[in-house]
Amino acid sequence: MPHRLRALLCLLLVAACGSYLPPGAPLAHAIQEDEEARIGRQFRREAKKHLKLVNHPEVERYVDQVGRRLLSVMGPQPFDYRFFVVEESQLNAFAVPGGSIYVYTGLLERAKSTGEFAGVMGHEIIHVKDRHMARMSGPDPLSLLALLGMILARGGAGAQAAAALGQALSATRAFAYTRQLEREADTLGVRYMAQAGYDPREALGFLKTIDQQRILNATDLPPYLMTHPLTQERIANVELVIRSLNQEQPKSEGPDPIKRIQVILRLERHEGDAVIGEYEKLVDQSPESAELRHLLALAQHHQGRWPQARENYEKARALDRQRPGIDRDLGRLYSQTGDFRLAREAFDRSLRAEPRESLNHLFSGELFEREANLREAANAYLSAHNLSPLSPFPPRRLGIVYGKMNRLGDAYYYLGRSDLLQDEDEKAMANFERAIKILGPTSARGQEIKEELETLKARRR
Repeated sequence: MPHRLRALLCLLLVAACGSYLPPGAPLAHAIQEDEEARIGRQFRREAKKHLKLVNHPEVERYVDQVGRRLLSVMGPQPFDYRFFVVEESQLNAFAVPGGSIYVYTGLLERAKSTGEFAGVMGHEIIHVKDRHMARMSGPDPLSLLALLGMILARGGAGAQAAAALGQALSATRAFAYTRQLEREADTLGVRYMAQAGYDPREALGFLKTIDQQRILNATDLPPYLMTHPLTQERIANVELVIRSLNQEQPKSEGPDPIKRIQVILRLERHEGDAVIGEYEKLVDQSPESAELRHLLALAQHHQGRWPQARENYEKARALDRQRPGIDRDLGRLYSQTGDFRLAREAFDRSLRAEPRESLNHLFSGELFEREANLREAANAYLSAHNLSPLSPFPPRRLGIVYGKMNRLGDAYYYLGRSDLLQDEDEKAMANFERAIKILGPTSARGQEIKEELETLKARRR
């Protein structure tokens, strides 16, 4: 493992929830907020080399929406929070200073509901929001390096990190986390998820699920339990917090979108035929279920079985015309099969139903591109970008469309924006410099690019 990576990672894994204070350890330097943002940015760049991140707009949008909903009730924040999904079967999640939250697909797929997932996200956000790393003292660097070696090795970091796995397992089991910080993350996380409209009892349900796994598999603890040690005291505290809220059960919001995300994750792992087989049986048992038909159609669509997908999408819509996402999916399918009129009608319905859903604008832009209506495609992608400013997908599409329109200054600018959102600083700087040469440094966009370049250059010094 390179020296630079070792040094960085020693700092970072402290943030994977809790703190460890070895006997006689010196007090740590108090970390400032801008330092935390820098550490988080450095970690993201290194993590991309060692963790396989899920690069799917719907999965990213789902996790981001849950995180933003929780943040919306927490007041002003010092960081731009970023949410990432790691393709790894383990039940795990961790937070990094500066606002980066990493969730493993194993955790997403084990959660029984979006409420359970929101409970985990709330806990992680509190560790960042309340700057738990900055409040910790004297972490043991060898133990922290071993812990990070474990996370990266299990995430595909390579042979060198994997060699440290045995040491990492023993080190993580010896960690003693402060009760204060874990209790604070539990307490505030549950309160905020309730304020955001989630059922706080679902957070308790998830804690009990992983506690049961701990009991049944005591010799093979899930990584989440290594960095978030679970005790009956924590469960009792969450029960007490829930009782103190004294709130009514939130009203049902309709179909839980986590089921769709779980199907997409399986499809991305090339399990499409298995998913289709499972949902065909479920639809046979419940032919009037719009949800089951919709998920079956989604799998058929992914596998290129377009006639069957169309039939099941249309049947699902006939059973429930208000079903979230059904018109967007129909629009994408009609677009791919060349039925542009039907595609436009479907996207118009989806945009009327959810005008602030960025995915509706993003995929509507794809239709306009197929129709060679580049001006409308650019407008759709701009809308998607405004609604999801931290997603790299809309600016990437904008850059491509503006290139087709021969608006090269704008094309390079938005490609640079997409690179920047993916922490590809060198690529971003190269694209910004190309853009400013075309647009001119005195233009309005040129002034904006100059400021971006100065910021990028300053943080590389």
